[in-house]
Amino acid sequence: MIIARYLTREIIYTLLGVTIVLLLAFLSQQMVRYLNYVAIGKIPTSVLLELASFEAPYILSFLLPLGLYLGILLAFGRLYADSEMAILEMYGYGQKQILRLTLILAVVVSAVVLFLMIWVNPLVSAKRQQVMTSDEATVHLVQTMIPGRFQASPDGTHVMYVEKLSRDRQRAENVFLAQEKSVEVDGAAQTSWMLVLANEGYQIKDSESQDQFFVTTDGYRYEGVPGQNDYKIIQFKKYAVRIPDNEVRIATQENAALPTSQLWRDYAMPRRAAEFQWRFSIALSTLFLALLAVPMSAIRPRQGRFMSLIPAVLVYIVYINLLYVARHWVMQGSIPVSIGMWWVHGVMLLFVGTVMFVSAKPWLKKS
Repeated sequence: MIIARYLTREIIYTLLGVTIVLLLAFLSQQMVRYLNYVAIGKIPTSVLLELASFEAPYILSFLLPLGLYLGILLAFGRLYADSEMAILEMYGYGQKQILRLTLILAVVVSAVVLFLMIWVNPLVSAKRQQVMTSDEATVHLVQTMIPGRFQASPDGTHVMYVEKLSRDRQRAENVFLAQEKSVEVDGAAQTSWMLVLANEGYQIKDSESQDQFFVTTDGYRYEGVPGQNDYKIIQFKKYAVRIPDNEVRIATQENAALPTSQLWRDYAMPRRAAEFQWRFSIALSTLFLALLAVPMSAIRPRQGRFMSLIPAVLVYIVYINLLYVARHWVMQGSIPVSIGMWWVHGVMLLFVGTVMFVSAKPWLKKS
């Protein structure tokens, strides 16, 4: 019992350390991506943290299998390198006991991953879609402006410059706005520009059409074709320019927000079946990877605890990429739903059994 607690503690500490480090790294990467969306005006700052938090359970469900896999490799690898594993075998704690302990931990972690994949992630995906379609996610043009810098709209038809923003970032001062238009002059298409210089500007939303408008006050409007003298100069008290739609498109799977029960009812549809199998495949991979880590962690004494990481990581990369490929094949209808992604797990199970049998031969001869 004491040995089991000792081994469990070693694995859990390594699992938590690896998972937390990788989780922070991936969350930082996602945060940088969302900050880039904010910088170019795709999403407002008001939903930045909320969107970034939605990534945590999805990333965690993929990192837990990897964290357990690396945790077992590093924990048992250290025991082999320090000859502690040989001492445990001398006291009767052999491969069978280690496999039993590993299987128990793998079942617990698999249950957590299955809970995340089946219930939590679909709810998070649905919530993210709800946030992106809410009024709170409406991009406020003034809030995304940087004083003293020319900024172009995503479609490239508008260029805007503001000298100063109010403290609440709702109003802009000394506004310059340029809008490109295509006009026909003497039967030939030419590019016309509309320039607006105004003392102040702010954004409003039309209650009927739900379109966004940028309203400028106390300024001048210049319109014409560059190089020609027949341009217009209009002084205005208030002038509104329609802001082009700037929808946020965040990469999400088509059926990621659907409940698992609905995916099961629509299992005959290849895309729904692929999503259903994917959710269970991640939990199954936790079991297979944990069992594979036990024989792969065996190294010679004083050989170094990291010697087994390179082949182990290569196996993990091949396994996960095969799952992605099989998922794509199921979605495209290239293979039957009945075969689906299960053949990848079959190959992995055969590989795990072969590695365990080969590594157990010396132990069988000793016994």
